[in-house]
Amino acid sequence: MEGSVYSNLGLKMNRTFREKRDEELFSLKDFLDHKWVIHNNEELKKTFVRQLKEVLQKEDLFELISSFFELENDLSNTLDHLDFEIDLLSFDDFYKNLSPLLMRSLLENVRNSNNAQIILKSLKESLRIALEEELYGLENQF
Repeated sequence: MEGSVYSNLGLKMNRTFREKRDEELFSLKDFLDHKWVIHNNEELKKTFVRQLKEVLQKEDLFELISSFFELENDLSNTLDHLDFEIDLLSFDDFYKNLSPLLMRSLLENVRNSNNAQIILKSLKESLRIALEEELYGLENQF
């Protein structure tokens, strides 16, 4: 049946960052799950920066940490599937910045060892600072 409207049934649509409508916001997980294509560094960075901002919006410390690890995992998997080289996206600097912040936070709150909430709040603030520094560095690369 040549020219049939049914000839394309079952073919998978390959939507990409460029083809999306403005109101659609894809995540790295969307690209991985649907095997969509990220064409260049800019597309990858825009998606990653937007998701990093979403992680920063989390109010609950454990949700913040969980979301961060999920994003880190999705980034790692995405980088494994790219057809181009990128060396600007890694969390090496993030972890280097986070370590002294956490140590300072614990040191400043050692006297409050009976108050777990103060310590957790301090840890959350340290994590936010390190994430914001990472985000600032990424946004200045554009």
